[in-house]
Amino acid sequence: MNLPILPLIVLIPFLSIIPILFLEKRGIRAVQIIASTATLALAVLLVPLSRLGMVGSASYSYISFLGISFGLQLSTVSLILVLMSAIVFFAASIVFSDFIKGNERIYGTLFALVQGSSIALFLASNLIVLYLFWEIAEFSMFFIILLMGGMNRRYAAIKFIVYSIISSMALFLGLLVLYLGVTPHTFDISAIIGSANTIPLQMQLYALVLLFAAFAIKTPVFPFHGWLPDAHTEAPTTGSMILAGVLLKFGGYGFILTVMMIPLALKYGTLLAALFILSSIYSVLVAMRQHNLKRAIAYTSITEMSIVAFAIVSGSAQALNGALYAMLAHGLAVSLLFLVAGSIAEAYGTLEMKAIKGVIRNFRPITWLFIFGAFAAAGLPLTSGFIGDLLIFIGAYSSLGIAALLPLASILALAGFLFWIAEKVFMSGRATEPVERMPKSVYYTGAFLAAATIALGIVPSILIH
Repeated sequence: MNLPILPLIVLIPFLSIIPILFLEKRGIRAVQIIASTATLALAVLLVPLSRLGMVGSASYSYISFLGISFGLQLSTVSLILVLMSAIVFFAASIVFSDFIKGNERIYGTLFALVQGSSIALFLASNLIVLYLFWEIAEFSMFFIILLMGGMNRRYAAIKFIVYSIISSMALFLGLLVLYLGVTPHTFDISAIIGSANTIPLQMQLYALVLLFAAFAIKTPVFPFHGWLPDAHTEAPTTGSMILAGVLLKFGGYGFILTVMMIPLALKYGTLLAALFILSSIYSVLVAMRQHNLKRAIAYTSITEMSIVAFAIVSGSAQALNGALYAMLAHGLAVSLLFLVAGSIAEAYGTLEMKAIKGVIRNFRPITWLFIFGAFAAAGLPLTSGFIGDLLIFIGAYSSLGIAALLPLASILALAGFLFWIAEKVFMSGRATEPVERMPKSVYYTGAFLAAATIALGIVPSILIH
């Protein structure tokens, strides 16, 4: 028996928009939490049901004369990314009212659009459906930054949408090239993967260039990363959690699809791997020069996602599994770090690290949450980050040799930088006087993200085999 769980997990966030449009602030928060809890419960339920073969695909006619259907299908890749998304959105829903002051109805609607679109994108079995939800999520995040962001939100939002439009144009053209290159013409992802070797080399090259540009911007990797630091700095805290925890994975997921649909991609794997290694090293060095806490964390995301992209193009199935788990781990750890950073900004009225000292004397739990997030980002054993890094470097070494260990330098530098922040901002110096109290919901949410990170680090076999 196949249960209709995939349409349900996509529909719940979209259906939550209906009551959000008519309720007041407290009701909006309740609806968000209920919808996010239901989505998380279904995502967790997908794990055993997928093992038992009880999750069927779903397909509904969309543009029939082009063979385009609204299709949803579960794979190991999508299972991991859907679970990660559900965890991050649930965490963001708990602290929504602590960071969004005004425009709750608009924010609640945009939040639901991003949530539903992200899950639908990871489950899409058709490239046009994937593109449709890609666009909805992008424009919804644009309005979250523009309407609920910081002082320079307009500049950050416009920069974000300009990069996003370029990425979307490249993606759409790349999808059209694949459609025209495969015989028979189709947008079905499984069919394209099955017929990938029949696509003419010239068409593969065109599609590879276009899709690489689209996903390199969204991941992002150097030198396509210019939008990210500003977007993270100006986005509201929950916006940063969603952007880093979920939307950056659009790029990683896209790279996975690229190497599966375009055999030519692995021919250039060594060249692309070198670019991604350079990106990981560059971003961590730039992170060390930042004075704004959120901006520094934003650059660490580029480091982590560059290593994910490196693993995907390395040509190793084991490294690909590692990349998947690393995206899951990064989604949880970076959401926790941005939650802490946003809470610090609310409590002290600034994100400038020079202006904040001795946080541990005022907010001991938030200090330990930051330190745990740093451990998780660095891949401490018994955290999900350790599993991802272990699989990446063992797998990449088998295909690239000793060069595969170069990104380890980025991880070590990243760990050292995060612990330097912990020592300078959280642990030492005369305590800076806070201007606001820390909401208890921040502690609960941080503890939830930390617990999920440990649980998925202890029992990785639940998701990967």
